[in-house]
Amino acid sequence: MRCAALVTIVLVAAAAADPSTQSVTIKIAAGVLQVQAPGFAFIQGAVAERLRDGRSVRVDVDLVVLEQPKGAVVAQTRQSYALSFDLWEERFAVTRIGTPSRSISHRSAKNAEAWCLEHLTLPLTALGRLGRDTPFWIRLAYRVQDATAAADANSDEGLTLAALIDRLSRRREQAETERSVKAGPFRLSN
Repeated sequence: MRCAALVTIVLVAAAAADPSTQSVTIKIAAGVLQVQAPGFAFIQGAVAERLRDGRSVRVDVDLVVLEQPKGAVVAQTRQSYALSFDLWEERFAVTRIGTPSRSISHRSAKNAEAWCLEHLTLPLTALGRLGRDTPFWIRLAYRVQDATAAADANSDEGLTLAALIDRLSRRREQAETERSVKAGPFRLSN
């Protein structure tokens, strides 16, 4: 009995350590699955600095449905967004890349992130092998695409000491430009 209570306390403490997993919920409407995750932020740190420096940032957001927390992928989707920052009004703008393209502007960071997740949908038909009462897990991830690294790789300058130092310093930024969170179990019947 003590062991079961200890395991429960450890699981609750682990969930409390990462607030983004506590607030992940799913919404099913109009034949699609959507994720809401107010604690899942990507407009912060190095990304926010780039935006405030007047540079646009491309972010790819992935939604993956898993059979188990570390199980096989049932379905997945990816949506790319171009983020920018209006220095005068101190508000963010987002453009969904792809067809059809959609845009919003004059948003706070939280509202811009929520808009991105709202437009990241997965058709329920892609979840065909899941029954209504079958548990599944969600992995939500983002990756910031580094336009300057791609430009450097295509440049004719070759490898210089300055370029090497710059590339090595970017590795530290990678932790801030990639993140994922898993949550579950969920059921389609809920």
